[in-house]
Amino acid sequence: MNRARLIAVAGAAALFTAACERAEPTSPSAIVPTASFARTGASCAIDIGTTESPLPALHELEAWINASINASGSSVNCGQTRSLDAKMETIAKSLDQTPRNFHAACGVSGALVSELSVLISSGQLPALTFPPPVPGAPTDVLGLATFVNSQWCAAARGDLVGPNS
Repeated sequence: MNRARLIAVAGAAALFTAACERAEPTSPSAIVPTASFARTGASCAIDIGTTESPLPALHELEAWINASINASGSSVNCGQTRSLDAKMETIAKSLDQTPRNFHAACGVSGALVSELSVLISSGQLPALTFPPPVPGAPTDVLGLATFVNSQWCAAARGDLVGPNS
């Protein structure tokens, strides 16, 4: 492994570890509706529920997707929301076990990235920006989804070494 790649992997691992070890995920509280999903209804929201393991990056992504779905200009329908929710729940189940199933999280999060990309590029899901969960992290839904996908795939390949791999 060349030095530049080692530095890049180490930096990504540090960011991923910091994101995964925070006690409480931060939410873009100024943007996320607190308890109302009036436009789509409570049954049409992404809800991975509580997890045994702390999964702050996944909970952050959940909040950002919900905020985007409920934002003005969103035309994401209930079926599309349920599809996103099913992927998020599968990722949560894959990561909320010992040992974590990074292979499954990598595959399903890749499908999630693809679906989010289509929704954003078609104009159905607004491309909102959020405060970065950690310094240097992405500030939009697709960026965060792509970032966590890359981290889970790196862990599945064994490129990341640390407490979460």
